[in-house]
Amino acid sequence: MRILHDFSYERPKSLKEALKLLEAHGAALSPLAGGTDLVVNMKMRGILQITEKAGTADARWRAARRVQPIQTPSVVMSLADLPKLRGVRKGKGLVRIGPTTTMAELAAPGALPPALAAVGDAAAIMGSALIRNRATIGGNVVNARPAADTAVALLAAGAKLRLAARSGEREVEIAAFFTGPGRSVRRADELLVLIEAPAERGQGSAYVRMGSRRQLEIALVSAGAWLEVDKPTRTIRAARISLGAVGPTPLLATKAAAGLVGRTADPEAFAAAGRTARAEVKPIDDFRGSAAYRLELVETLVQRALAAAASRAVGKGGRR
Repeated sequence: MRILHDFSYERPKSLKEALKLLEAHGAALSPLAGGTDLVVNMKMRGILQITEKAGTADARWRAARRVQPIQTPSVVMSLADLPKLRGVRKGKGLVRIGPTTTMAELAAPGALPPALAAVGDAAAIMGSALIRNRATIGGNVVNARPAADTAVALLAAGAKLRLAARSGEREVEIAAFFTGPGRSVRRADELLVLIEAPAERGQGSAYVRMGSRRQLEIALVSAGAWLEVDKPTRTIRAARISLGAVGPTPLLATKAAAGLVGRTADPEAFAAAGRTARAEVKPIDDFRGSAAYRLELVETLVQRALAAAASRAVGKGGRR
């Protein structure tokens, strides 16, 4: 029995050509960057058919199928020949990240400033070294998984996404991008072409997660934090806290973040934020962990992320 279905393969040489293909094929086309999610997803139907026929289908595969529908595109479009979609560019208080930038590139020392260190944290712990050399930040975001590591980190960093179509481009706040598990506001004729986020002195961010094991695991709960801190007094001027795997999409703990503004960046303030964040979410029980355990993790991980973000904001923290 074959695992993959039949599909055609396109490799456009320009963004204009890529957008033309997207317009022509719409939802029947899947862009291919690293392929670490897409190819696995495309194989899922074949694997399920084989395992179910043999009576060995695993509960995790069935659950994953429910969370993210199996993709069976009739056209796969490689983005490998579009170099403008790759790389990190810094300047004028902004960091611009190309969507086909790999996790390994983002996790490299010095790749990102302290304000976006959360993205480097997320990239550094995603999968194995082999996966990090293939997986891209754009693919991780566009898949819109509730536990997507870099999506949660970018949410804390206040990132914006630029989507392009033949009819024009538009900018979307990442907080408004996700609409449900595997779903977003991206139209079928649109391609993610840029991710950008502010980055100034006095700002720091961090990302932490907990899973069943350290590597090669989807987050049981994850937390991102971004702080702007007055260095002499350690007063928090602005804050964002993001959470993953506690709802149908990555989300912001807005009350917890608002309660930090004006306070001194210290363990007492971070503990209060952790308690508030815990009260803002209602996670579910599933095969990875109970809702009660997830709530405990939210409180703990928010404190850890805030402490690391504060250290980076005042120039004392490095990469984990």
